[in-house]
Amino acid sequence: MVDQVTSEVEAFIRKRFRVRADDAYFTPEVNLWEEGYIDSTGAVELIGFLEQRYQIHLAEEVLFDPDFTHIRGISRLVDRAIQAAA
Repeated sequence: MVDQVTSEVEAFIRKRFRVRADDAYFTPEVNLWEEGYIDSTGAVELIGFLEQRYQIHLAEEVLFDPDFTHIRGISRLVDRAIQAAA
C-alpha cells in the first residue's frame, strides 16, 4: 500500500504544484518544504487531498511529524492512518 500511496502523492504534487517531469532533484525523499516544492498553503491542500482520497483524518500534529517532510514519509503516515481506521 505504501508504494501505491507514494505514487499517488507524487503525482498529486507534480500536477498541483507544477513540478516538471524532468526535475531530477524531485524524489520521494526530497524535503518538500526546505526545497520549496510546497509551502504552508500547499500543506493544507495536500492534507485535504490525502483525507479525501484515502478517507482518513490526519491530526494537526502531522504537520510537525518528521515523516511529513517527504513523499515516502507522508506515505507511511497515510498507511498508518488507514491501518488505524480499519
